[in-house]
Amino acid sequence: MTEKLNEQQQQAVEYKGKHLLVIAGAGTGKTRTIIARAKHLIQQGVPASRILILSFTRKSAREIVERIKSEIGGLSIEGLRGQTFHSWCMDIIMNNPKVFMHHEYTLLDEDDRESCIKLLCGKGLKDKENHAIKPTNVLDVYSYAINARCNLSDAMRMKLYDNASSNDDKVNKSIELNKPIYTEIIKRYLAYKTVHKYMDYDDILNVVAKGLLKNETARKYIANRYDHILVDEMQDTNPLQYELLSSFYETSHLFCVGDDAQSIYAFRGADFKTMHRFTEVVPNSERMDLTINYRSTQEILDLSNWILNQSKLDYKKELSAAKGHGKKPVFITCESEWDEANDVTDKILQSLNVKGYKYEDNMVLSRSLYGLRTVESQCISKHIPYIIFGGTSLMQSKHVRDVVSPMRIVANYKDELAWMRYLLLWKGIGEVTASRIINNVIEEETLDQCLDKLSGQGLQEEITQTLKNISQMQFDPAQAITRTLESMEKRLKELYKEEWNWRKQDFDILKEVAIGTGGIQEFVSEYVLDPKLETTVKQAENGNSDACILTTIHSAKGLEASICYLLKASPASYPTPRAVENGEDAIEEERRCLYVALTRAKDELYIYRNVHSIHVDENSDDPCETLYFFNHTPESLTDKEETFTFRKSGKNAEYNGEVIGTDIIGDFDFE
Repeated sequence: MTEKLNEQQQQAVEYKGKHLLVIAGAGTGKTRTIIARAKHLIQQGVPASRILILSFTRKSAREIVERIKSEIGGLSIEGLRGQTFHSWCMDIIMNNPKVFMHHEYTLLDEDDRESCIKLLCGKGLKDKENHAIKPTNVLDVYSYAINARCNLSDAMRMKLYDNASSNDDKVNKSIELNKPIYTEIIKRYLAYKTVHKYMDYDDILNVVAKGLLKNETARKYIANRYDHILVDEMQDTNPLQYELLSSFYETSHLFCVGDDAQSIYAFRGADFKTMHRFTEVVPNSERMDLTINYRSTQEILDLSNWILNQSKLDYKKELSAAKGHGKKPVFITCESEWDEANDVTDKILQSLNVKGYKYEDNMVLSRSLYGLRTVESQCISKHIPYIIFGGTSLMQSKHVRDVVSPMRIVANYKDELAWMRYLLLWKGIGEVTASRIINNVIEEETLDQCLDKLSGQGLQEEITQTLKNISQMQFDPAQAITRTLESMEKRLKELYKEEWNWRKQDFDILKEVAIGTGGIQEFVSEYVLDPKLETTVKQAENGNSDACILTTIHSAKGLEASICYLLKASPASYPTPRAVENGEDAIEEERRCLYVALTRAKDELYIYRNVHSIHVDENSDDPCETLYFFNHTPESLTDKEETFTFRKSGKNAEYNGEVIGTDIIGDFDFE
């Protein structure tokens, strides 16, 4: 049964103008609105093939399309596509070879890019101040400059100096001193990619955006394919993506949905301020707001609204709860992070034993994975199943990249970096030997000829046989993964030793990803095109599908839970001292980060802080104290629990004299 739209959603869905920005507050049904907009267009006679849906992950794009399919009822949706910006641009490149000469280029993943920089710069590269230059430093600067459409100096300021003030003379001097070094490295990197026909993740959008702006004929031809472009998570778009969309202003209708208060990716080049200027930047455009929240109680929204209202920026956002009233958010003060972790896990158990919730109804949020470590320890101690979101994604894991490397060779046997990774996995092969083998086989005319020549190199039989096996499965990537594992598992066990048992579990997820693609070539493209593919990085060993969620705030967008626990919400955490030092923009990003965390909660919200950091002096010279976001929270918005002390008593732990748990991990001083 299709959900009924409220008046605000209905007005947006039936919009008849040219371009529309929908500011959808947290929990106000932005996905519901995008789906309803697509359905409305199709019901009004717009061919589904003339509608494009863009989202920031393949998973969300596919889910939107699948929900439209399930709800549309009888009308044709043939040709309706849901894509990421990168997969869309890759399709444009591949389908227009006369316009974009990059259709034969090999895509580099993140590890490949680092390998390129290491190859070009050698080891031990230092700047003029004798600081080591890491390949990731160079790539971060390059990527930010491309996506934010800024110069090298500004990119260095953001990525190397944490967005330091432009008035910081010391930083300015350092940038000018070291800019020639970064300029030279990036020039080498660009030349290397051109010579070897490589293209990286950032190039994909850049090539299409620039190409369309320069070629009017191509721009009109490609833009005329779409009547409507629906963009999800608009607050996360960067200047490069706006430049790309500008080629479609004239011929298409843009329907962009997002929440400026949830823009927390400035470090990737996202600029939420562009949303505030949308009607100035995009011609013939209007703005509408969604403010009715279907996720949280009004008490949780009152605190979230209050956080935004303290800002100097005008977010023009006051969310109201469709579900009505509930419990106030609770502030809990603790002596230490172990007190905090113990109380969180006790409350998780209480939610099951007393309140009737499931584990999955509980979510613990932290600024970083590091901040979750004590809660994870207590989960293990108390046998609480959990899943962690955040950190290294599945597709960036070393063991996954190892197994995918022979598939990359089969997809493009001239991919030197894939060859190098694959060959170095095998015993007895070093970089010199691998380079010699690559030079001997890579110039052949076909993959079969290449593999035949490889057979004559005197290598272990498994090396060539693995490639021959998967070359016969060009249109069955899931089966290719299975056969690759069969051929390589003995060697992978030797490489990963005791880690192999938990690492190999990831390949079931990888096969699921592969099943959704049409062949090895497409799978490899998706694997490279979606390096931020979200998945769990750790799951409780009992494999229980009902598990509480431990997540970083940046990985929590799109998630929700009945009960949420926000860790370490203390001065020097929100905002951090560095954010205070870097000025208003950085402070506001901290505020939005906190807002995202608060608005994940549906029914109950617990906010933890350290007892040593809550005594804030209004007259303090410490800017972190005076800017602490929860300094003067009205008492009407929250409840407070008394400070408690968590003490060791033999093998048991006591909370206010009551035994609450056993088998506490490690020998800690809880006094």
